Amino acid sequence: MAKTSKAGGGEVPIVSPQLIDGAKDFVLRSKPVRRVPCRVPGCGVVGATERSDGLCWVCQHLKISAWRDSAAQESASE
Repeated sequence: MAKTSKAGGGEVPIVSPQLIDGAKDFVLRSKPVRRVPCRVPGCGVVGATERSDGLCWVCQHLKISAWRDSAAQESASE
C-alpha cells in the first residue's frame, strides 16, 4: 500500500505508483551477483564480483590505498 499525504484536504500519493511498480519489477528480475575467487595470487578468497575487477574487497581496498600512496609520493617529489 502506497503512503499518502493529506495535503489540501485530499489524499495525494507521496511516491508515484509508477515508480513503485518500476522498483518492484527491477527487484523481482534482478539476478544475484555471482561470486568468484579473488585473482590476486595467494588470496583466492571467494567474494570477488565481476564488477570489482576480480578482486575481493580487501585486495580492492589495498589497491586503492596503494594508488593514493603513490599519488602522494609523486606530488611530494615535485
